[in-house]
Amino acid sequence: MSEPRKRLSPAAENPETGRLDAGNLNEQQQALRRAMMDAFNAKKARRFIERNVNHININRDLAEGIKFLFDEKGRPPENMPLEEIIEERRKIEYQLKWFEGIVLELNNRLIRVREMEDYALEMLSRASPAE
Repeated sequence: MSEPRKRLSPAAENPETGRLDAGNLNEQQQALRRAMMDAFNAKKARRFIERNVNHININRDLAEGIKFLFDEKGRPPENMPLEEIIEERRKIEYQLKWFEGIVLELNNRLIRVREMEDYALEMLSRASPAE
């Protein structure tokens, strides 16, 4: 029969700092610590990249939105029709109103869901432990 597996115990603390002393960890604990640190760093890097990609996409969308105001060399055209500028402004205003409507509806739904949640939690707190 094989020898029973040795249990992992908490690592000893450094008496001077009161923090975990990584030098006192056995091989398994060091491997677990490295794996957790790698997972944490990977998650942190992923969040950083997601935020920056989102920022890049927003800037790209903004650039696409105003692209019509410039010619192929990036200069404003000499005779830009005012009607096109007004039409683009109206389109953007309409999109903003549409998004504001969606935000208001989602806020209303969130309020109703929170009210139901509060009511359910209140009912659970009033319920007897025997139920």
